[in-house]
Amino acid sequence: MRQATTLPMTLASASPRRRELLGTLGVPHQIHVSDAEERDDPIPDAVRAGVPVLALADQDHPTVRAWRKLDDIRQRIGDGLILAADTIVVLDGDVLNKPRDPADARQMLGRLAGRWHIVYTGVAVARGAALWLDCVASRVRIAPLDTAAITAYVATGEPLDKAGGYGIQGLGGALVQQIDGSFTNVVGLPLCTVWLMLARAGAPPPIDPGDAFRRWRSVPGREAMAHAGGAV
Repeated sequence: MRQATTLPMTLASASPRRRELLGTLGVPHQIHVSDAEERDDPIPDAVRAGVPVLALADQDHPTVRAWRKLDDIRQRIGDGLILAADTIVVLDGDVLNKPRDPADARQMLGRLAGRWHIVYTGVAVARGAALWLDCVASRVRIAPLDTAAITAYVATGEPLDKAGGYGIQGLGGALVQQIDGSFTNVVGLPLCTVWLMLARAGAPPPIDPGDAFRRWRSVPGREAMAHAGGAV
């Protein structure tokens, strides 16, 4: 274990999943929540130059959305070490956000069933005036699902606050057949990428991402997710 950084850090996220994953890296942090991801004000050229290229509009690009959250928090609390992330699900070029209602969730899961889709998480880190941007993609295959299975899962209420209508770290993990890429990216915070970005910002987390992932996955109830595979 490395010596922990003493830099104060802010996580710009309301997601309990991101808070928990960041905590496994041994990073003490405070929470400031932003809903600025849907802003449409112009993106500075210096920021746009660092945004990974994806065939998505700005309002859907997860790295742009992460930067907007970060920028909102930075304007509120001033310069410091700030981390923001945003996760989207893409199928056939369509961005599947959080379902509007149970009917929308059933429709999303019906489209995803038996098929591969892509989960993108955009990550933004700032320290003072310096900014680092990245995006991680994982391919996910959902198992074939019949109407009864979809209806039963939606009835749990879990899909309603999850992009794409499922949560891999919860009951939705049983729906996932295979992952090609980072598992924690699908949860919402790709640990390896976050570790590297914080290291570039001069604040390497004290716990290795592999050890952090094993610790996170050892929590009772998560063993069932092991069948899907996936890297850290």
